[in-house]
Amino acid sequence: MKYLILSDIHSNLESLQSVLLKTLSLEIDKYIILGDFVGYCANPDEVIDIMKRKNPIAIRGNHDKVVAGLSDGHDFNYMALEADLWSRNQLTDENREYLKNLPKGPINIDGLFDIMHGANFNEDHYILDYLDAFRVFQTNKAKISFFGHTHIPMIWTFDEQDNKLDAEFFSKGGSEYLLENDKRYLINPGSVGQPRDRIPNASFALFDADEMKITLFRIDYNIEFAQEKIKFAGLDDFLAERLAIGR
Repeated sequence: MKYLILSDIHSNLESLQSVLLKTLSLEIDKYIILGDFVGYCANPDEVIDIMKRKNPIAIRGNHDKVVAGLSDGHDFNYMALEADLWSRNQLTDENREYLKNLPKGPINIDGLFDIMHGANFNEDHYILDYLDAFRVFQTNKAKISFFGHTHIPMIWTFDEQDNKLDAEFFSKGGSEYLLENDKRYLINPGSVGQPRDRIPNASFALFDADEMKITLFRIDYNIEFAQEKIKFAGLDDFLAERLAIGR
């Protein structure tokens, strides 16, 4: 069974289209989305329409909640909130309802792995350091968990015998990791629509459950066109500029 793991698409149609074109030959069985279909970029409706046709297993992200009207975004910076309120007005009623009905993570997929947007104990919490990761491993017993939210591809590995926690950034496209039976994993595939690891290429992962292997992909897309559309929509110029520098 092969699972395509996508996170933080953030209304970036150009990036999503490039990802889906790249994956046509991968024989994907199921599409998994770790939250944040929308926010920041200029095509929220189109992104949701495309992904709905893939019948994904998806959970909500913090931007999905604001755009759906489930959260007021009081903790967002003004650029993010402005983009989400603009996005809310762009969606069809059907797509707004789709976001509204997305489940809260974590949820388990086929008895194989858990998915969450932020952390299992708080869907909006950023897993950024050893204390965050260790808390997840202590409070969630899944062997493999995928998470998003930080937009930074990385793998946390926990060896329960030695009580040892390791972190490895996961930024080079084509990287493959074989998962070991005696370890547990917390894996971020990075962001499709707004990478923040100083690499502007779209980031996503493939999980081959038969081989217990994770493959990270980084691919180019038409950043300039995505930038033009953000500016044409009247959103903050920084939201366009950051795409080119991966931050």
